[in-house]
Amino acid sequence: MEPEEGSEFNFTVEKKITLPDGEYFIILAEYNQKYLLPVKFYDEYNIKTGDNIICKIDKINCNGKVFLEPRHPVYKVGDRDVFTLLEKETRETHKTKDKFVVIKAISDKTKHAIVLDEFNKINTSQGSRFLCEIMKIKKGEVILIPISKT
Repeated sequence: MEPEEGSEFNFTVEKKITLPDGEYFIILAEYNQKYLLPVKFYDEYNIKTGDNIICKIDKINCNGKVFLEPRHPVYKVGDRDVFTLLEKETRETHKTKDKFVVIKAISDKTKHAIVLDEFNKINTSQGSRFLCEIMKIKKGEVILIPISKT
């Protein structure tokens, strides 16, 4: 069975290892292939050795490297919830080093959420509360579209 982008599979968390660039889970796919999953992005997921998790094949790059995104323990794309918007933060794309702005956000269920500034069509200020829709989840971070102020 070949993994395809967008497909979901069951994985078993075999162990946690430390490499020079950080900590990783070694996870075994149901089709008997092993992958590394960076620990740092998924602290809110409470993943432990022996757990069975479902991951989506988020991307397969031109070198064949497979990028996985475990199912979020609370949210899925399309869900709506109230988030408090915090400070703006400038980030940089990995490949091109282009800069972009995000607004950090939190809810009662996660501390890892952002609104991309390009979606910030409504006037927001730090501490504002908005009903938001989950647009995407990437590297454990919930990416939001603000719908209305609450």
